[in-house]
Amino acid sequence: MELQIRANGVKVTQGMREFIDRRMSKLDRLADHVTDAMLELKAEKTRTGAEISTAQLTLRTGKHVLRAEAEDAEVAKAIDTAIDKLIRQVRKYNDRRTTRRKEAAPLKELVAVPPMEETIPTDLSFSDGAQEEEVPEGLAAIARTKTFQMDPMGVETAIEQMELVGHDFFFFKNAEDEKFSVLYRRSDGTYGLLSPE
Repeated sequence: MELQIRANGVKVTQGMREFIDRRMSKLDRLADHVTDAMLELKAEKTRTGAEISTAQLTLRTGKHVLRAEAEDAEVAKAIDTAIDKLIRQVRKYNDRRTTRRKEAAPLKELVAVPPMEETIPTDLSFSDGAQEEEVPEGLAAIARTKTFQMDPMGVETAIEQMELVGHDFFFFKNAEDEKFSVLYRRSDGTYGLLSPE
């Protein structure tokens, strides 16, 4: 797979590139049909003055997006952790596909819940396929804004996507009614679906 590396405040040396390629070779054997692979590296100063490195790895396969992110004081450790997380996601996804084919097991029951009945997480972040934008000063409550292409999908596909990116919620355009909906994981392990009237 051809990996694109985007660095912000991090110098990517030849040795680091070889390390990344060696670690990514494990994903080559696991992930089929990867159309795009991106590693974003960022170094930032914390309030205490220490430097923290973030590695965000995104793989796109036709209709699925897999993403892993890790932070560490050392860039190599952040990269290593992000790749390990993504390897676990790919294995989990492949196992789930194999299990579904063998057993044809039904998905967990979806539960439609009115918005006021439960507390919905407020620390929502958007799924990948997104482009991050700078947030103007004065909007301190919004840590990050992303825009992304949104193709209509069925609820089962939305559940699969939510599980792949490892979030507890997923914002999508429902193919059934062409309305925007939020799918989320409830504390009892079932799923909730919020849709406008």
